[in-house]
Amino acid sequence: MAMIREMNRARWGLEMARLAESERITEALQSSRVVGILGEGEVGKTATIRAALGASLPENPVLRMDLAGAASEGHLAFRLVRQVAIAELGTEFSTLKVGALVPASLERKKVDLAELLGVEGVEEALRDWPSGSFELLQALRAIEKVAQQRETILWIDHLESPSLTPRHPLDLDRLLWALREMVQRGSLLSVVLSGRDATEGEVLGREAAFHQQGRWLSLDNPAEEVWEKVASDLRVSRDLAGDLVSLTGGHPETMLGALVRLSQEDSRTADEVLGELASMSAALVGRVAQHAATLHRLGAKVLEQIALGHGPYAASQRGDSPPQEIRKVLGRLQLAGIIRHDDGWSVVNPLVAILLRREVSRTSAPDWDLDDPRS
Repeated sequence: MAMIREMNRARWGLEMARLAESERITEALQSSRVVGILGEGEVGKTATIRAALGASLPENPVLRMDLAGAASEGHLAFRLVRQVAIAELGTEFSTLKVGALVPASLERKKVDLAELLGVEGVEEALRDWPSGSFELLQALRAIEKVAQQRETILWIDHLESPSLTPRHPLDLDRLLWALREMVQRGSLLSVVLSGRDATEGEVLGREAAFHQQGRWLSLDNPAEEVWEKVASDLRVSRDLAGDLVSLTGGHPETMLGALVRLSQEDSRTADEVLGELASMSAALVGRVAQHAATLHRLGAKVLEQIALGHGPYAASQRGDSPPQEIRKVLGRLQLAGIIRHDDGWSVVNPLVAILLRREVSRTSAPDWDLDDPRS
């Protein structure tokens, strides 16, 4: 229980230390109806945006469209109209959903809700599961009606998700164009878009819906000074926090776990505590390697090569695979949040990298150009 309390305390400390990043998002929303946040996998985009947007209130609803959990357009429509209904009714939504006798005041609110969602929309919102017949465009029209009455934020999170599943039924491009048209019609709607760096072309490319539209921000792992503040709150030395950052790149979950352990026993080195965390995460590397293999037949091999610092094109050098094939692998792994690209390629989760190379030292794989004769 003490460890859980310390972890919650550390998360709160991190949120406070990242207030400057949250404020950047808030300020961007004050100057633009479209704000985008892109970053590599596991840098804390969702948590930082949630802190910036705050709670959803009846007078200022915040509707979150999480594409990571959307199985289809119908499923997404179901989740959206339910959020609209909850925003309109608050705690009374649960009473209405039960279907028992309800007071006349709530019946009147149901009639008002039907004017926003339509009778079909209200029925969809009150269902336990999506009907499959209520269309996404109907849900978006309902949100637009809400935004004609008061300031409304529609947040679309995990933009990369539909591209990770072959033949995903959700058409991301069509959704983004619909959102752009909604914003341009001049309602009180603000749209927040967030996803991994690898989705930039699909969202901001020359033929994309939001090309040269809105304000776009980049988010990365918290900087060393942020972790020094968190470490200070946990009574961990600045030097130890700095050593951890140099070994993990500031990866939030790994840093939090390591700092909390060091707050219990400060006599260990950064290498020792990371090695301990890695040993407790042995099953994780197997799952990540399996995930990489499902994304591409060479996914697990390229992941291992990057962790070892050999470079992603090592297989190409040996003649096993052409560079163009390796490029596809890198794109898929980056989109899935397994690897990231800075000055070179590296594994997103440092504990996975430690287990793959069997040592703690931080390693980035060389970023050779595809046209380099060595590749």
